[in-house]
Amino acid sequence: MFGLRKKWQAALCTTLVLTLSLEGIPADAKQEGERRGNIQIEADKGLALDKLSSKKRESELVVIQLSGPVREEWKEELENLGVTLGDYIPDYAFIAKMENEQVRKEVEELSFVEEVMAYTPKSKVSSELRFEGGNRERVEVAVIGFNQRVDMYRTMTKMTEDQDIRDIQTPEDAPHISIAKMDQQTIEQVIESDDVVAVVPVPENKLHNDVAATIIHSDKLASTGYTGKGQIVGVADTGLDTGKLQTMHPDFKGQIEKLISLGRPNDASDVHGHGTHVAGSIVGTGAASNGQYKGTAPGAKLVFHSIENAKGKLETDVETILQEAYEEGARIHSNSWGANDKGEYSLSSLLFDRFLWEHPDMTVLVAAGNEGEKGYKTIGSPATAKNVIAVGATENVRPNLGKNSDKADDVWVSSSRGLTGDGRLKPDIVAPGTAILSTRSSLAPSKNFYKRFNEQYAYMNGTSMATPILAGGVAQIREFLQEEGEKNPSGALVKAMLLTSADNLDEDMREQGFGRANLANAIETNYKDEKDGIRTREKVTYKVKVSDDSKPLAITLAWTDYPAAIVAKRALVNDLNLKVTTPSGEKLNGNDFFEAPYNDEEDNLNNVEQVWITEPEQGTYTVTVEGYNIPKGPQPYALATTGKWQKADDEEEEEEKEKPPVEQKPFRTGKLTKKQKYMDYSIRVNKPGDLELSVDWKEDADVDLYVYNSRSKELASATTSNSPEQLTVNIEQTGLYKIRVVLTEGKEANYRMYMNKPEK
Repeated sequence: MFGLRKKWQAALCTTLVLTLSLEGIPADAKQEGERRGNIQIEADKGLALDKLSSKKRESELVVIQLSGPVREEWKEELENLGVTLGDYIPDYAFIAKMENEQVRKEVEELSFVEEVMAYTPKSKVSSELRFEGGNRERVEVAVIGFNQRVDMYRTMTKMTEDQDIRDIQTPEDAPHISIAKMDQQTIEQVIESDDVVAVVPVPENKLHNDVAATIIHSDKLASTGYTGKGQIVGVADTGLDTGKLQTMHPDFKGQIEKLISLGRPNDASDVHGHGTHVAGSIVGTGAASNGQYKGTAPGAKLVFHSIENAKGKLETDVETILQEAYEEGARIHSNSWGANDKGEYSLSSLLFDRFLWEHPDMTVLVAAGNEGEKGYKTIGSPATAKNVIAVGATENVRPNLGKNSDKADDVWVSSSRGLTGDGRLKPDIVAPGTAILSTRSSLAPSKNFYKRFNEQYAYMNGTSMATPILAGGVAQIREFLQEEGEKNPSGALVKAMLLTSADNLDEDMREQGFGRANLANAIETNYKDEKDGIRTREKVTYKVKVSDDSKPLAITLAWTDYPAAIVAKRALVNDLNLKVTTPSGEKLNGNDFFEAPYNDEEDNLNNVEQVWITEPEQGTYTVTVEGYNIPKGPQPYALATTGKWQKADDEEEEEEKEKPPVEQKPFRTGKLTKKQKYMDYSIRVNKPGDLELSVDWKEDADVDLYVYNSRSKELASATTSNSPEQLTVNIEQTGLYKIRVVLTEGKEANYRMYMNKPEK
């Protein structure tokens, strides 16, 4: 396999992304050991929510403030008292429901509970919707329910007796979210409901290209060893050439796995030109140019959603787009559109994060936007989502096409900058995005392109173009990983590999992210895809050996985080820490590389952490991944490094001590009563196979066991009168599943539940 790696590395080095020459270090270059950027990685501790009231009011909704990082036993104790926990709010709090005042008193007496506060209607509304003066103009909003399994459509229709709520839509895969049009008075009425936790505006998504936007130097990218063979890439954009397979652009012949019309019924054509250009950058075969102008992954196949409607607007139904692409086999998705909402974590961001949490083997790329000339904090949503790869644009090398494509190591002046509204580092990475040559729709006017090349191809500029170039690169990396035995690599692993191997352009990280993509270096990283995950207070330790001190050492931790509560002022839910000890004993913290010392701050904002050393010393580094606060665990993660993994003699014993195997103790314990007749548990299954469950109890009672998929469809049940109750379920798809334990007879049952997942 070593020989194959070298062969592919040599081939990959011919790609455009890797042949851009360095321009030299600017006069204001950083000091050695530092990255550039005025970036704080530590947010002030406190409740990341608008001020609440501890005054008791007639409502079941409260916020429970805990005393520190969330432990599983605390959650279980609250649930056993009859508390239903909802969204997590940093730091250490949950929106929750309580049945009565007695439950509240019992909760307030718990040693780990600091305070119980009323969750007020004001806290549910986005500041953008808090207009005054009785405005009767209807606006489009998303109403988000407390219970993710409750159909908000039915709830909404019961809230008002008249027609104040219009055009209610509820995604099939997110029934607790309804999109509707309503005025101020109706919004004020809706937020009084205990079934509602948030009302937020719906972002208006637009294409992320300038009057013309960028794509790939196909002739330079065509000779890569990995072509994306066996990979399926999803794209949602304006359309695809004529919209008919029989008359499609020659570069897409045999490349289209599925073409879906979402914006205009039965019409997937591209009258704009953006979608055809984007798709060609990924899977274009170059057939119309004798193989000269190819996409980065011509060996891959395409699932395409045409989302431009008859009015020229984009129909961005995130859940439908991603779910349909996933069901067609896509594990990579490229999106060159978004809202220019200045770093907000919007409804679109939430929906992307939610889908990726439930489908951790999907990698989604999103264009950062083209508002960079307006300064920092211009990145748009959904590029602000935690779990996507947000892509900014660097300049291409086509000096004859203008000043925006003549300096390879410059971030394009219009590429949107970070940070996000809550201080997270975005974009994640940059790739060439100016003067990109790709497929041209036969129905699009020439004015929609930066420059026309011929009837079949045209140039465009923008982060819209950088994103599909990198999406094709992800297909190449994923093909490599599968060849190496990683049959189902996580999106977190792909992100960790890309960010570890990126070329540092010595730009502010708010502009370049972790650097410019380097595909050859990406497949040379050493990596671990830890799918079981860890919980609060657990640690896992690794050893990394460095024998070459002539190049920087990068160690990157990435994880697909639980979706944020949209009312929270900070988006991070599960907080992992990366800690590295050098051979000489120096301590380093992830992302603390802006100012020495590099161990006095711990990142509590980002779900990517990196230790980056320009001139590493030779020897063995100790790498620790720490579960600091995991309220929605367990949390899987991925690691990648430019160093080499080294097995220590005591490594297996150390991991065993710090992270006990699940099989040695019950997966869950609890108590069922006539008042609390059932308990639900969510689990993540990362590998197809048999899921084995058993539950036992000693009381004179009967307990049944059920398993549901993420859409609450029952898959299997065990309903005998025996203890233990045992159940084996064949899991065909990875993702989230729900286990329900039900008391069917008797006064109470103290149960213990055991579980073996397929990967065990």
